[in-house]
Amino acid sequence: MSIEPADERILRAKYLDWCSARVADRFLAMTPDQIYDLAQESLRRDSGPAVEAEGEAAGAGQAAMGAGEGGPTPSQGQDPGSPSRGDGGAYGTVSYRELVARVTEILAARVGLPTFEAWLAEYEHSPEQFEAELLGLWKKRA
Repeated sequence: MSIEPADERILRAKYLDWCSARVADRFLAMTPDQIYDLAQESLRRDSGPAVEAEGEAAGAGQAAMGAGEGGPTPSQGQDPGSPSRGDGGAYGTVSYRELVARVTEILAARVGLPTFEAWLAEYEHSPEQFEAELLGLWKKRA
């Protein structure tokens, strides 16, 4: 089937919207600890042994602080999952946006999103199934 260019743009926008919704659903279902752990896993994998050892040392320091051996605890206002916690750990130079991007990439891979072509074939067969799941980001803003 041949798709008109204008229709293809709309369909591609719907596909991206649908994919975004799948990833957003997974992201929002995660706890902050799960998000933090996934981001940390990504950093260790991408940065090799140096960051992994550094992250383990930071984790040991956090465990010691949590055991009452000095330093602020989460109840004292410091978020142990915060990338800017200043402990010199694996997140010392990584921005919040980069952490979110890393987690999003991992989730997109885990969700198993179809290619546009595969999605289009399913969409043409049963558009109502997909329409109900769209966020509406593809619509033109007036």
